[in-house]
Amino acid sequence: MQLLLKSTLLIIVILLLTFLGFKAVESNTIYINYSKQISKQNDTDHALGGKVDKLLEKLSAGIYNKYSKKQEEIQQLELDADKSQKKSLLYLYYFFGTIIIFALIFMYIDYEFLILFIGSSSLVSLFFGLTAPLLMVVVYKSLPIVGMVTLSFDTKSIIGTIEKLFAQENYIIALLVLSFSIIIPLVKTIIILLYGFLKESGLGKSIITTIDKLGKWSMADVFIVALLVVFFSTKQDIHSALKVESGLYFFLGYVLLSMIGSSLIGRKPKDF
Repeated sequence: MQLLLKSTLLIIVILLLTFLGFKAVESNTIYINYSKQISKQNDTDHALGGKVDKLLEKLSAGIYNKYSKKQEEIQQLELDADKSQKKSLLYLYYFFGTIIIFALIFMYIDYEFLILFIGSSSLVSLFFGLTAPLLMVVVYKSLPIVGMVTLSFDTKSIIGTIEKLFAQENYIIALLVLSFSIIIPLVKTIIILLYGFLKESGLGKSIITTIDKLGKWSMADVFIVALLVVFFSTKQDIHSALKVESGLYFFLGYVLLSMIGSSLIGRKPKDF
């Protein structure tokens, strides 16, 4: 009966984390869509049209007010974007706060369930870290008369980046990113979960040996993310602005959780 209650609690918490993760990504996606609309209003055609509308509004003493209406629309978009971004960050706080609270609870209730919880949480965090937008990239340039205009707007996720690298035939880089951001993290997470289930079996020592061997690659996934950030920030010959999105927080959350889970393997409850 006690095992059933603990298992039920674990499942409920993981479902809660999945829900919070989806809400964070959903709000982040809405924020990106608003940002994309704002960026589109500042592309070359719209910026030039805005200059014309502003001049006509001044010459008509406000009778022609298309420029003012457009500015009001942009201001509303900015308010909606800011609201969605704050909502996404709030769900991120809830997500990681829930992990911290229940990790402390399981630490005192059951050591094996703590490992299972850390492994499950890292798997959920990894899923959102791979699929959610990692970065938002806006490329802009100052043009004569028109002023600052947006040339391109894009978002990057790890999976989307891998697909793009393969499409561009950058196979070596694509395979490296695939290996160190998806395959090895999945293997590490599965090993942590297996240890939680099979700790008392004969496979326990084999799992400890395997996780020790994987330990040498413990920072490779962080290096891959850092490499992607540098790649996106330096590949353009003109100005670019990068904004961190929810995917990066989820992936870094996975990194921390996997490190904690790896450190728990082979330890005894009395070590805490």
